[in-house]
Amino acid sequence: MTGAAFALMLVATATATASSASATATQAYRQAAGKAVSFSGHYKGNAALLIDNGAVTISSVTGKGTGTLVGASTISGKGTSSSSAQCDPFTGTGTIAGAAAKLSLKVVESKSSGCSSGESGPVTVTFTGLAQVTGGTAKAKGASGSLKFNGSLKLGGTSGSQNGSYTVVLTGKLTLKG
Repeated sequence: MTGAAFALMLVATATATASSASATATQAYRQAAGKAVSFSGHYKGNAALLIDNGAVTISSVTGKGTGTLVGASTISGKGTSSSSAQCDPFTGTGTIAGAAAKLSLKVVESKSSGCSSGESGPVTVTFTGLAQVTGGTAKAKGASGSLKFNGSLKLGGTSGSQNGSYTVVLTGKLTLKG
Protein backbone atom coordinates (compact mmCIF):
# COMPACT_ATOMS: atom_id res chain seq x y z
CA MET A 1 0.00 0.00 0.00
CA THR A 2 1.42 3.38 -0.97
CA GLY A 3 1.74 6.21 1.50
CA ALA A 4 -0.95 8.18 -0.38
CA ALA A 5 -3.38 5.24 -0.29
CA PHE A 6 -2.70 4.75 3.43
CA ALA A 7 -3.29 8.48 4.11
CA LEU A 8 -6.52 8.37 2.07
CA MET A 9 -7.69 5.34 4.08
CA LEU A 10 -6.93 7.17 7.37
CA VAL A 11 -8.90 10.23 6.22
CA ALA A 12 -11.85 8.04 5.17
CA THR A 13 -11.78 6.18 8.51
CA ALA A 14 -11.56 9.45 10.48
CA THR A 15 -14.44 10.93 8.46
CA ALA A 16 -16.60 7.84 9.02
CA THR A 17 -15.77 7.85 12.75
CA ALA A 18 -16.59 11.59 13.03
CA SER A 19 -19.84 11.02 11.12
CA SER A 20 -20.76 8.14 13.42
CA ALA A 21 -19.92 10.20 16.53
CA SER A 22 -22.00 13.09 15.20
CA ALA A 23 -24.98 10.78 14.55
CA THR A 24 -24.61 9.29 18.05
CA ALA A 25 -24.45 12.77 19.61
CA THR A 26 -27.53 13.87 17.64
CA GLN A 27 -29.43 10.76 18.77
CA ALA A 28 -28.37 11.31 22.40
CA TYR A 29 -29.50 14.96 22.21
CA ARG A 30 -32.90 13.94 20.82
CA GLN A 31 -33.31 11.34 23.58
CA ALA A 32 -32.28 13.81 26.28
CA ALA A 33 -34.58 16.48 24.87
CA GLY A 34 -37.49 14.03 25.02
CA LYS A 35 -40.55 13.38 22.96
CA ALA A 36 -43.81 15.20 23.72
CA VAL A 37 -46.97 13.07 23.67
CA SER A 38 -50.59 13.70 24.60
CA PHE A 39 -52.25 11.58 27.27
CA SER A 40 -55.95 10.91 27.70
CA GLY A 41 -57.42 8.34 30.08
CA HIS A 42 -60.84 7.33 31.43
CA TYR A 43 -61.18 5.21 34.57
CA LYS A 44 -63.84 4.02 36.99
CA GLY A 45 -63.62 2.04 40.17
CA ASN A 46 -63.91 2.20 43.95
CA ALA A 47 -62.45 4.34 46.71
CA ALA A 48 -62.22 3.64 50.45
CA LEU A 49 -62.04 6.59 52.84
CA LEU A 50 -61.99 7.21 56.57
CA ILE A 51 -63.51 10.56 57.54
CA ASP A 52 -62.70 11.31 61.19
CA ASN A 53 -62.96 14.69 62.96
CA GLY A 54 -61.98 16.78 59.96
CA ALA A 55 -59.25 14.44 58.71
CA VAL A 56 -59.78 12.33 55.60
CA THR A 57 -57.60 9.32 54.86
CA ILE A 58 -58.04 8.02 51.33
CA SER A 59 -56.80 4.52 52.05
CA SER A 60 -57.44 2.98 48.65
CA VAL A 61 -58.38 4.04 45.13
CA THR A 62 -58.60 1.25 42.55
CA GLY A 63 -60.07 1.19 39.09
CA LYS A 64 -59.90 0.07 35.50
CA GLY A 65 -60.00 1.85 32.20
CA THR A 66 -57.86 2.83 29.29
CA GLY A 67 -55.29 5.51 28.54
CA THR A 68 -52.98 6.49 25.73
CA LEU A 69 -49.47 5.08 26.18
CA VAL A 70 -50.68 2.47 28.68
CA GLY A 71 -53.67 0.90 26.87
CA ALA A 72 -56.10 -1.12 28.99
CA SER A 73 -54.90 -0.39 32.49
CA THR A 74 -55.53 -0.12 36.20
CA ILE A 75 -55.30 2.95 38.37
CA SER A 76 -54.46 2.86 42.06
CA GLY A 77 -53.56 5.30 44.77
CA LYS A 78 -54.00 6.73 48.25
CA GLY A 79 -54.02 10.17 49.81
CA THR A 80 -55.17 12.61 52.46
CA SER A 81 -57.46 15.61 52.83
CA SER A 82 -59.47 17.48 55.40
CA SER A 83 -63.23 17.83 55.68
CA SER A 84 -63.30 21.32 57.14
CA ALA A 85 -65.28 22.99 54.35
CA GLN A 86 -67.59 22.20 51.44
CA CYS A 87 -64.52 22.11 49.14
CA ASP A 88 -61.13 20.97 50.42
CA PRO A 89 -57.68 20.42 48.86
CA PHE A 90 -56.22 16.92 48.78
CA THR A 91 -52.97 15.21 47.91
CA GLY A 92 -51.81 11.67 47.23
CA THR A 93 -49.77 9.33 45.10
CA GLY A 94 -50.75 6.71 42.58
CA THR A 95 -49.99 4.75 39.44
CA ILE A 96 -51.58 3.97 36.12
CA ALA A 97 -50.31 0.58 34.92
CA GLY A 98 -50.97 -1.35 31.75
CA ALA A 99 -49.18 -4.00 29.72
CA ALA A 100 -47.48 -1.31 27.59
CA ALA A 101 -46.31 1.07 30.32
CA LYS A 102 -46.66 2.38 33.87
CA LEU A 103 -46.93 6.01 35.03
CA SER A 104 -46.24 7.23 38.58
CA LEU A 105 -48.29 10.22 39.80
CA LYS A 106 -48.33 12.74 42.65
CA VAL A 107 -51.41 14.94 43.18
CA VAL A 108 -50.52 18.63 43.64
CA GLU A 109 -52.41 19.69 46.78
CA SER A 110 -52.45 23.42 45.95
CA LYS A 111 -54.09 22.69 42.57
CA SER A 112 -56.59 19.98 43.58
CA SER A 113 -59.89 19.98 45.44
CA GLY A 114 -62.86 17.81 46.28
CA CYS A 115 -66.30 19.40 46.78
CA SER A 116 -69.15 17.60 48.59
CA SER A 117 -72.77 18.01 47.50
CA GLY A 118 -73.88 18.11 51.15
CA GLU A 119 -72.95 17.82 54.81
CA SER A 120 -74.74 14.55 55.61
CA GLY A 121 -76.39 11.55 54.05
CA PRO A 122 -75.48 10.25 50.61
CA VAL A 123 -73.24 12.75 48.83
CA THR A 124 -71.45 13.17 45.55
CA VAL A 125 -67.94 14.54 45.76
CA THR A 126 -66.79 16.24 42.56
CA PHE A 127 -63.03 16.52 42.30
CA THR A 128 -60.60 18.32 40.01
CA GLY A 129 -56.91 18.85 40.05
CA LEU A 130 -53.44 18.37 38.72
CA ALA A 131 -51.18 15.34 39.05
CA GLN A 132 -47.45 15.56 38.37
CA VAL A 133 -46.10 12.57 36.47
CA THR A 134 -42.99 11.56 38.41
CA GLY A 135 -41.78 8.70 36.23
CA GLY A 136 -42.68 5.90 33.91
CA THR A 137 -41.59 2.55 32.55
CA ALA A 138 -41.58 0.73 29.20
CA LYS A 139 -43.29 2.93 26.54
CA ALA A 140 -43.51 5.73 29.13
CA LYS A 141 -39.85 5.49 30.21
CA GLY A 142 -38.70 8.60 32.04
CA ALA A 143 -42.11 10.28 31.69
CA SER A 144 -42.58 13.75 33.14
CA GLY A 145 -45.26 16.40 32.85
CA SER A 146 -48.68 16.89 34.36
CA LEU A 147 -52.19 15.55 33.93
CA LYS A 148 -55.36 17.47 34.66
CA PHE A 149 -58.13 15.35 36.11
CA ASN A 150 -61.80 15.66 36.99
CA GLY A 151 -64.33 13.20 38.25
CA SER A 152 -66.97 12.33 40.79
CA LEU A 153 -67.22 10.00 43.77
CA LYS A 154 -70.49 8.76 45.31
CA LEU A 155 -70.43 8.18 49.09
CA GLY A 156 -73.11 6.95 51.51
CA GLY A 157 -72.20 9.50 54.18
CA THR A 158 -69.80 12.17 55.37
CA SER A 159 -68.20 10.49 58.39
CA GLY A 160 -66.63 7.20 59.39
CA SER A 161 -65.56 4.49 56.96
CA GLN A 162 -66.92 5.14 53.49
CA ASN A 163 -66.67 3.16 50.26
CA GLY A 164 -67.89 4.55 46.99
CA SER A 165 -67.69 4.36 43.24
CA TYR A 166 -65.96 6.97 41.14
CA THR A 167 -65.22 7.99 37.55
CA VAL A 168 -62.27 10.13 36.46
CA VAL A 169 -60.88 11.59 33.23
CA LEU A 170 -57.19 12.55 32.92
CA THR A 171 -55.64 14.63 30.11
CA GLY A 172 -52.32 16.31 29.53
CA LYS A 173 -48.96 16.46 27.81
CA LEU A 174 -46.04 14.25 28.80
CA THR A 175 -42.39 14.26 27.85
CA LEU A 176 -40.76 10.87 27.37
CA LYS A 177 -37.05 10.10 27.42
CA GLY A 178 -35.48 7.41 25.32
